[in-house]
Amino acid sequence: MMRAVGTIALCGALVLGASSPSLAAPRTPKVVLKVTVAVKNGPTKGAWLNCSPDGGTHPSAHAACQLLRKVNGDPAKINVSPKAAAACGKEVEPRAVMILGKWYDKTVKWGKVYTNACTMKAGLGTLLAI
Repeated sequence: MMRAVGTIALCGALVLGASSPSLAAPRTPKVVLKVTVAVKNGPTKGAWLNCSPDGGTHPSAHAACQLLRKVNGDPAKINVSPKAAAACGKEVEPRAVMILGKWYDKTVKWGKVYTNACTMKAGLGTLLAI
């Protein structure tokens, strides 16, 4: 009987220990954005970008969130490498980019068409590393 009481006490201690903050459910992100890139007559790619905490299906979530933090979540203000954009060729293969979702309490609805992949990457950098 004493052994059973000891076992129950031990199980109770383990259950209480399992609810420690380190094992708690992950925090809900404050930023949830869907980043989509479509190529005319080609594939469409998309990824979910979460920030605070950084994550989602975006392969470079931390770098993309850092880039957006610099412009307070406004993709229109991002211009990663203007010099690189100037050096891009004149190839015409349009890329449409859409970013939709929430940046904290603000709704984000942004889109732009770039002439080609080079100008797109020069403009938005790791945000489009999907």
